[in-house]
Amino acid sequence: MHPDTLRIAFATPEYVTEKHFDGGLANYVHRVAKSLAGRGHEIHVLTLSEIDESDFEDDGTRVHRFRSGKAWRHLNRLTLYRFATTIYLLDLSFQVYRRLRRLNRERPLDLVQFPDFSYCGLFSILFLGVPHVLRASGYQPVWNKSDGIKPNFDSRTMALIERLQYRLSPHIFAPSQTLQRILAKEALVHRVRVLRTPMYMETEDWDHSVYDQSLRGKKYLLFFGRFELRKGFHILAQALPRVLEQYPDAYVALVGRDTGSSLAPSMADYARSLSGSFAERLIVMERLPHQQLYPVLAGAHLVALPSLMDNFPNACLEAMALGKPVIGTLARVSMN
Repeated sequence: MHPDTLRIAFATPEYVTEKHFDGGLANYVHRVAKSLAGRGHEIHVLTLSEIDESDFEDDGTRVHRFRSGKAWRHLNRLTLYRFATTIYLLDLSFQVYRRLRRLNRERPLDLVQFPDFSYCGLFSILFLGVPHVLRASGYQPVWNKSDGIKPNFDSRTMALIERLQYRLSPHIFAPSQTLQRILAKEALVHRVRVLRTPMYMETEDWDHSVYDQSLRGKKYLLFFGRFELRKGFHILAQALPRVLEQYPDAYVALVGRDTGSSLAPSMADYARSLSGSFAERLIVMERLPHQQLYPVLAGAHLVALPSLMDNFPNACLEAMALGKPVIGTLARVSMN
């Protein structure tokens, strides 16, 4: 190995090789890992998987899949499921630690990057002793507030552990000044540096099949991302009837994973119900791989990004990279 080559690991609960990879964290890790591997560094990505526990090469990086353990299910029963998510994420952190320890024993790691999300670096930070950085994607109490989730024993415990991981990490960075300010105000973490998210187009091999079948020849506004409150999907849904009435030749493409919320079991159905007689001009699609998403994005007249809380969203970066105007919001989430 060249003396300037580093052995770097990324731990993440989601990655682009897995079934559910539509989150910004998965895309961010993939872009950074691929870029570093292209510069000659030895890159390992440890990711939670629903598929198996295999190791394989992907875009020049070594991917190590792992599954959640079984002990958390027993602990959930013992605690009467009052801390279900907390225990699940602690198990995730332990599984990350086990695999990082094995990698480090094979040959010492120079650096590990953890996300603040899911505090999956907690046990490794406490017991592994490898230099690490923590990349902040948000702050869970603020996310919960924007999603309309009321605090309970489980969420309060998660927030305490999240703060502990921040306290244990001397090197923290965030993609935006807004998130830097939120962490300083709400989590009392004042040593966060701002490092912009790298951006490049994921692929030049475009697949136009979805665009040709559903959108070619149409004038449409595009939303792509998860259909959830924190992304402001309900704000967009409430605005659509007036837009569709005023512009009778316009369509709306909604691309992403449908979710339930306090407003409706299905946010896609919520948008359809509000649009009434205009609902036939809503084109709803499941999440698309980048090969199919990029033609849909390139054909849009406008891109809507009505997030209530976001850090430095990939949707905005990708839209701007293709020269699309982005309609955003000035909404703020108050913690008072």
